[in-house]
Amino acid sequence: MADQERNFRTHYYEKVGFRAVEEKKSIEILLKEQPIRKDKLLQFSLRFGIPAMYRTYVWKILLGILPANQASQAYVLNHRQEQVKELERALVLLSPEYLGGSQEQKILRMKLIEDGKLPLQNKFLDTDISNQYFVCIAQAVGSLVSSEVDLYWISTRFYKHIKDNFYKHVPQFPEHTMQCLKKEEDGKRLYQHLYDYQVVDELPLNEWFYTCYANVLPDNSLERIWDRVIGGSSEIFVYVAVAVLLVLRRPILAMQSAHDIANYLKQIPEDCGDKIVNEALTLLHKNSGQHPPKPDSPSTESGKNLVKPADRNSSSKPTLTKTQYSSVDGSFSTEKIGKNVLEKSVSIDIGRRSPNDKFIQM
Repeated sequence: MADQERNFRTHYYEKVGFRAVEEKKSIEILLKEQPIRKDKLLQFSLRFGIPAMYRTYVWKILLGILPANQASQAYVLNHRQEQVKELERALVLLSPEYLGGSQEQKILRMKLIEDGKLPLQNKFLDTDISNQYFVCIAQAVGSLVSSEVDLYWISTRFYKHIKDNFYKHVPQFPEHTMQCLKKEEDGKRLYQHLYDYQVVDELPLNEWFYTCYANVLPDNSLERIWDRVIGGSSEIFVYVAVAVLLVLRRPILAMQSAHDIANYLKQIPEDCGDKIVNEALTLLHKNSGQHPPKPDSPSTESGKNLVKPADRNSSSKPTLTKTQYSSVDGSFSTEKIGKNVLEKSVSIDIGRRSPNDKFIQM
């Protein structure tokens, strides 16, 4: 009876356009593997996002903070905690005046001590723009985690991840953003408006890209974007920027000053966060040949509002042009993952995709 009920729900979701994947059960299956397969977690994070109840744990595995071998995780976590304590002790000796300062400034100096780059004079900290980017990211992480140990390691390793993998592509992102906006039906008029009033160079695009939208999007929306960034998507940087412009296009079109538009975009309304992320994920999946996710947040802990990859035999596979993007290999294969959970067989399809997908330069 339970199987018949489940099949009915699956059939209903498919009829209304949502192909169900039991996300919560699926991630639990992946986390029960010994050792945990990071490549599968990367694919899952990129495709579906991580359920909220598992997000911090999965991030720590994917960012290399915890090992994939679960038997070693407690041992490694203990050493991570000791490292943070040692860095705090070093900070007391080198910069005791910042112990009573903000948490983000404290984490920044601990990071610089670990890297061996703490300057002798504090004035040199402000001259390095990368330190400001890191502080923004640490502020965002601070609102997502409750432990100072998690705050330090996730902030530093996430920043290292985007710096090593994506910063070299950031100079190309503004142009990609405008080209992507131009090819969207709702964006053509906005594209022309931005150029008519010479707003493009005033847009805070680089700030968005280098901080990975920290302090730009609300926290509950930001974490869904970071799931895809940690999963290896460079495309999501551009699609979030395009989504911001599309969602806010009406007030932008009403403005006739580059200064007014730029200032407006520096304070994105909080109630637009989920709408922006939904639009960005729709663009990501549409341009990747994937079926878009459901329109509400996939981070629900119920594990019922889930999606499934689009049919691989669909004829709607996009043709790449200079303004379209794809993964490096441009192809998808399928791997069946099946295990018995509570005497029920749970099976999902995960479309394989390069975790380090980049924009193809045509």
